[in-house]
Amino acid sequence: MTNTLPRIALTPGEPAGIGPDIIIALAQHAHLAELCVFADPDLMRSRAQQLSLPLHITEVDLLQPPVLHTPGSLKILPIPLVSATTPGQLNPKNANYVLETLRQATLACVAGHCQALVTGPIHKGVINDAGVPFTGHTEFLAAETRTDQVVMMLAAPGIRVALA
Repeated sequence: MTNTLPRIALTPGEPAGIGPDIIIALAQHAHLAELCVFADPDLMRSRAQQLSLPLHITEVDLLQPPVLHTPGSLKILPIPLVSATTPGQLNPKNANYVLETLRQATLACVAGHCQALVTGPIHKGVINDAGVPFTGHTEFLAAETRTDQVVMMLAAPGIRVALA
């Protein structure tokens, strides 16, 4: 019998932004999947403490079958921050961290270890300020997967909008 439980890759986006907080809030609820965060564990622990939310972190083994998410916990594939971060204070030194979380999560999806990718908000200007030419998630994911057939879709109950 094969394991049909999905593993969802999550990236927090800009470490000084709201992405880590959203993931920690999401981790407090039950999900019919394994949540796998590609992030710095210390960043996630620190934010959980600032939010006064419980968070038990364990390192994920992508070669093992997914395990149902336990509220108040996160499976993490550790990717270290380049520079310390403070909420609300953007730091171009962490641009490569943001891109590496996206890169590793994309690779995990392409390899079949994760069945979906949810990305946190990023700040394109901060990445550009670090000297990295970056136009957005869509183009980055296209380059990482070596495809030129991409579309971004925004979806909400009752509406789906594809950008061309």
